[in-house]
Order: sequence, then structure tokens, then C-alpha cells
Amino acid sequence: MRRNKDPVFTGFCRGKQKHESDLTTILTRAKAFGVEKIIVTGGNLEESRKALIKDNESGALPELFSTVGVHPTRCSEFEADPDAYFAELLALCEQGKHDGRVVAIREFSGADQVAYNRNTGGDLHAMISKNRSRFSNGVVHSFTDGKDEMLKFVELGLYIGVNGCSLKIEENLDCVKAIPLERLMIETDAP
Repeated sequence: MRRNKDPVFTGFCRGKQKHESDLTTILTRAKAFGVEKIIVTGGNLEESRKALIKDNESGALPELFSTVGVHPTRCSEFEADPDAYFAELLALCEQGKHDGRVVAIREFSGADQVAYNRNTGGDLHAMISKNRSRFSNGVVHSFTDGKDEMLKFVELGLYIGVNGCSLKIEENLDCVKAIPLERLMIETDAP
């Protein structure tokens, strides 16, 4: 089974090989603990290329899915030529569709969506409400807003992704406790 690998999962850290690759061990352990599906997220064009991972057909490991996109902290990477950068992202999306992989694209067109909601003042909810019929599933990634905002996204049928940032203050903890289990996604940097 060929996989693109983050160097950390191949035992490579800070320029040195620290141990043998243990990605298969990590995925096997995840499956043993009930993890059925994993989303590998691309934070920019290069990471999106690496994130395109074929689904595991054997069922021995969790199913792997990929996203293609740009994390808000990486927006400066496409400022020089946004049209060309976006065209390359769309080309990756098309490759993912043809290879039978799941990817998220800005154009919606029925694909699953990953949305980042930090300091949007309700704008993200308004945008998703207006366009909800244009995509099948979605997750609000790294959710840090309050319970009322979370419930609005859940009412739209979205998943709520939580990680370490989601657990920093008491209000966030109360919010996480209120997320319906069938709408909860635990993200990679979660404790």
C-alpha cells in the first residue's frame, strides 16, 4: 500500500531519522480503538498534493480521505498569482475526483466542505446557510465559538471539529460537552 507520508510519521524529525516508519502501526492502532475514518488535511498547495491518499480498500486500516485547500494562515502563498494558485488547487480536486478520492473544493458542487471559523462574527454561518444545498457534508474545523453558534451549525447538519484550541476556556468546554456525539469530530491535535 503506497502512501504519501508526513516525515514525522516516518520517524524523521528535525532533520534526523529518529526511528523506523510507524505509520502502519499508528493506523492499525487507530482502527483497533474504533477509528473508522481519518481526514488528511492539506493546508496549502504542496500539502494538498501530499494529502491525496488513496482509500484503503482492504478495510484493515481506517479509511483515509483528503482535503484540498488553503488554511487561513497560508493565504499569503497565493497573493502573487491567486488565479494560477486556485487553478492548481482545482486541478488537484479534479485528480482526486477521478482517482475516487474525496476532496473539498471552494466551488461546492456537491463535495464535502471543511470550513474554518475564527472571528467571523457570524459571517461563516450566514454564508453556509445561503449555500447549504450546494454541498453534501461539512465540518466546522477547530471550533472555538460558544454553544449557541455550535447549535446553529449542527442544525445545518454540519459536523463540529474540536482540538486543543477548542478546550482552552470554560465556555469552550461547556460547548464541547453539548455537541451531539454523531456530529463530533476529533481533530489530530486534540488531546
